[in-house]
Amino acid sequence: MNKILKLSGILFLIICVISGIYVFITRITTDVKIYPVKKRYMRWEFIELNAVIKNKKLREEYKTSPFFVHISRDNENVVTVGNVEQVSMRFDEKKNLWVGKWPCPWAAPVGRYAISASFSEDISVSAEDFLIFARKRKKLDPEIFGVLTFENAAPVDKLGLRSPAGAESDWKTLFDWTEFVGADAFWYLAGQTKAESASPDETFPWRTENISKLSQMGAEAHKRGQKFGAYLIAYLTFGKYKYKNYSYACDYSSSEKGVVETSAVSLGDEKRVSDIIEFVKLLNECKEVDYIGMDYIRNAFGGYELVEEFISDMDIPVPVYWTKLSYVQKISWFANEKISAGNKHLVEQWYWWRAHKVSSILHRITTEVKLKKPLWVFTLSWEKGWHHGQDPVMFSDAGADIISVMIYEATRKQLDYLLKGWNAYVSTDDVNLAVGNVVDWPLHQRTLNPAGPEEFYNRLVKSVEQIYKDGKAKGVFIHDLQRALKGRKEPYSSKEWLLAGSAAITTLKKEHSVFPFDIKINVLNNIRRNEEFDFNILIENISGDKHTDIGLSVILPDGIITGIEKENIIEELSPGAHKTIKFKGIIRNSVVKKGGKSMIAVRVDWKGKNWTVFDYYDIK
Repeated sequence: MNKILKLSGILFLIICVISGIYVFITRITTDVKIYPVKKRYMRWEFIELNAVIKNKKLREEYKTSPFFVHISRDNENVVTVGNVEQVSMRFDEKKNLWVGKWPCPWAAPVGRYAISASFSEDISVSAEDFLIFARKRKKLDPEIFGVLTFENAAPVDKLGLRSPAGAESDWKTLFDWTEFVGADAFWYLAGQTKAESASPDETFPWRTENISKLSQMGAEAHKRGQKFGAYLIAYLTFGKYKYKNYSYACDYSSSEKGVVETSAVSLGDEKRVSDIIEFVKLLNECKEVDYIGMDYIRNAFGGYELVEEFISDMDIPVPVYWTKLSYVQKISWFANEKISAGNKHLVEQWYWWRAHKVSSILHRITTEVKLKKPLWVFTLSWEKGWHHGQDPVMFSDAGADIISVMIYEATRKQLDYLLKGWNAYVSTDDVNLAVGNVVDWPLHQRTLNPAGPEEFYNRLVKSVEQIYKDGKAKGVFIHDLQRALKGRKEPYSSKEWLLAGSAAITTLKKEHSVFPFDIKINVLNNIRRNEEFDFNILIENISGDKHTDIGLSVILPDGIITGIEKENIIEELSPGAHKTIKFKGIIRNSVVKKGGKSMIAVRVDWKGKNWTVFDYYDIK
């Protein structure tokens, strides 16, 4: 046995020596050697290539002009963003190498990619492969989840909120409402940069009123069996004034004939990255914070100040007089090419490069902080966020564990269109998507039929069902409690919007077989205002398991329940079994402004959570 082991070891050493000799001989005899700087790349990165040319004649030939390489997968040439089919390899005097960059295609399939180049027949070329891989995301608990957000950075002790029962309450009522909608987590805006004076704090540019409250808020959430998330606004600043130590993003205005500074910090500002890292570290170290999030992690406005870096990174062809142009003239040329000339390939490259820039920031933040907690990022939904420098696949690889897609500010027709784009683009392996809708009647086109909250629910459910090409979204977020209580909600009540959001969470969990019941509302006669009416609630166990201790109740936002069967607590419901419970109610309020419709909402109290099913009915 020992002899066999010794012989095996000797054989292994011989193979290693022979392989090493082969590699050495190849390197010294090959005219052109092309290799990736790294062996593995994620999908937000440039694949950086180096080349060594040993052939003296070739070296001189290509010192002044580039040669080109191609990238292939499974023997098929891969075309990347901007319809680019090849990589320009240019001589770098400092490195004494030829260098090139290949932007990884949008949502590139993971796997091995090959590099090739063509020279004359007597030129020997060797090229090394590289791997494109996806980052492994952090595991979420629960995996299927509902969230209530709160976008208000005002001092929590002065919010002046009312509880679900209608009573004035303190900040703890934030978690009463989280219970009310049956959400698993509450996501709170904890970090905002606001210059309220001409000399704001440049050292720690974050509002500090609520930082000391975070541990208390998290503890309150945990006491109720909820998760607590805290998020910051990354690249948009607020207030009348600006911070002197930040460089701000620039836009181009043809009407003003020049560059206009915005209120968004530039993605190229190093201090802002450091400030975000400092705040994320604070959240990462707070044991009561379960999730960390970022909003406006993108080009909030502008971005034209980065045009020279973009042109260089992406190897964009420019006029021969480019180096003679001023800063403003370069921006003007770029804006004209992008907008007036309609250069769609340039536009796509601009989208990719900004998403790459943001992804590199995300990667840096998560790496430097050594992030222990799941990270979510809010992303825009139009064109997968590309218009504003966002991409869900790139963000996921860079460090985001949840991509929270904001399906806001779109008509129903526009939503249908943008969902088709997402469905064609992302798979469940690529990203973990949560879809969210905003409580805002005007942003639902002031619809009365369907009712505003009903359309709010419909859009969420449709997004859950259609956003992936191969599955359903695993998260829903209701945005946000501040808007639901004090925003543009009328003629509907806060409860109607939040009950609709609760129903969306219930439907999400039913789609994933977490909620095991099917519930139907059966109104037995026409409903007339101020007259008692009868209706039944049918609940059926559609799972293969027996369930116990199921509570049923009804909320009439415009009326009252006048009668209910005693058996509204179901002790046991076997697989396939169903039960009908009778109710009586009266609609008291006028519903003329709601298009003559009123909500009936069924509440299920099961496993310590509230679950909701609702519908709207015509009132005579």
